[in-house]
Amino acid sequence: MRVSRLVSATLLTVTVVATGCIGQVGDPGSPVPGGGPPGVTPPGGGGPGGTGAVADPNAAGVMPLQRLTNREYNNTVRDLLGDASQPASQFPTDHDLGLVFRRPGAVAVQDATLLRTAAESLAAAAVKNIQTLVPCTTADDACARQFITTFGQRAFRRPVATEDADRLFKLYTAGRTTLMLPFADAIGLVLEGMLQSWEFLYHWEAAPSEKAVKEGAVFRLGPYQTASRLSYFIWGSMPDDALFAAAAAGKLNTTAGVETEARRLLADPKAKDTVARFFTDWLELDRLAQITKTTTVYPDFTPALQDAMQSETEAFVQNVVFEGDGKLTTLLGAKFSFVNQALGKVYGATVTGTDLQRTDLNASQRAGFLTHPGFLALNGSADGSNPVRRGNAVYTKLLCKELPPPPANVPAPKPASMGVTTRQRFMDHDQNPCAAACHGIMDPIGFAFENFDGIGRFRTSDSGQPVDASGTVPLDGTSHSFRNAVELADILAGSAEVRDCFSTQWLRFALSRIETDADLASVRSAAKGFADAGGKINDLMVAVSATRSFRYRSLSAGEVMP
Repeated sequence: MRVSRLVSATLLTVTVVATGCIGQVGDPGSPVPGGGPPGVTPPGGGGPGGTGAVADPNAAGVMPLQRLTNREYNNTVRDLLGDASQPASQFPTDHDLGLVFRRPGAVAVQDATLLRTAAESLAAAAVKNIQTLVPCTTADDACARQFITTFGQRAFRRPVATEDADRLFKLYTAGRTTLMLPFADAIGLVLEGMLQSWEFLYHWEAAPSEKAVKEGAVFRLGPYQTASRLSYFIWGSMPDDALFAAAAAGKLNTTAGVETEARRLLADPKAKDTVARFFTDWLELDRLAQITKTTTVYPDFTPALQDAMQSETEAFVQNVVFEGDGKLTTLLGAKFSFVNQALGKVYGATVTGTDLQRTDLNASQRAGFLTHPGFLALNGSADGSNPVRRGNAVYTKLLCKELPPPPANVPAPKPASMGVTTRQRFMDHDQNPCAAACHGIMDPIGFAFENFDGIGRFRTSDSGQPVDASGTVPLDGTSHSFRNAVELADILAGSAEVRDCFSTQWLRFALSRIETDADLASVRSAAKGFADAGGKINDLMVAVSATRSFRYRSLSAGEVMP
């Protein structure tokens, strides 16, 4: 505690940031406390925009100032310190704050305590191998100064400003003189301070000595900002030495330079985790662990099966993107997946062991991730299927549509009864005028999945009657009919509207916010790059990296540039 008080007293911004609200997304009125980026007021995320608006190719949206997500924190300390202990597993769960892709919320006092505790533990572990931490062999003040500037650049993801270096050296000196710490422990004290500073915990990463480059009404991100935005998008972690070098050499100031580095990062295995994370967030598969099913109906719905369901989709998309053709059409239409024994019981496939194995599926029953048990179980009911939830998932996630707010007096569907199918109950419910506005949109799509029960097992009958999985979906300006989920998946795979929505979802993932009118040109640029590449996800990620809104930003309300 004595050391922690010294860190807080010497590094005032640590305490202010940890207990204050430095730029959590969705808090547009909060100024950055002392020690934050000068002149910056963190903007809100904005809402969906673009309908009927002119796409200005020179425009760009705001860049929210936000804290490292739990995943980013764990990955960053892994790459910065070689520490794989994943301390952020003790932090509060990240929230979506109106966006399905995860991002942290405000920092409460308890959260600040957890951040401090993590910094203390990480620093204590790191200094046990002090020789790998410091860039010199002589344990003196000059070495401490060198450590602050070299290691500090990696921790802050940009060159260390003179005032930052002086502040950190003051902490080192206090450790040596006030606490009478040996050199290694004093370096640990500095490291502890770095890990609690806003420069480490928050994304801004503008080099202090660089002058902001204004182009028209927007500002180009500095090279270190671009490097960090690129690495956290594709790796979910800090830049590596090569990316820092590209930033220092000015290679990230051009679209071509950004694309080159994006492709290099995509060739690294760390990119696989990001692709899996996108699908987990987008499809909300991490909620599988929290849902429950009626045990008398689904006794096999165990934690082991729930975990396998999420892992299946992650393994599947990683395989398609990095070992297969990488196309969205394959993700929507593949007749194989990765199955273990628990999942095999759901699929009716003979698979042994707990490891996921590539398994061919019944082509007449399954097609891509929409027929994975994880998607179906998550969007099913506790005791059966649910065309509303499944149709809503397709409508909002693959078509990027928004439903009107439901009226307050919508009645619930009739409860299940013998001889009445789920489809019949919901079609009867849809006749109610109060329900028609939303359910008339969702249910005809969701009926495609009526061949699957509440945990994704295939069935041909429901309540003693044959399943009717036919329906319609509005796409590309017309209504398309289908007989089952396989046909729906094929229709979705061939849709330009679905392809464009998918590229928009990736842009949202990269920017950590919903697009606005200022991002319209970027939305269209990403969509065109995706289409021109034949719908390949890797090329889409490169196209997103090259968009105006990824490389530039507009000023937020009240912001004054220095």
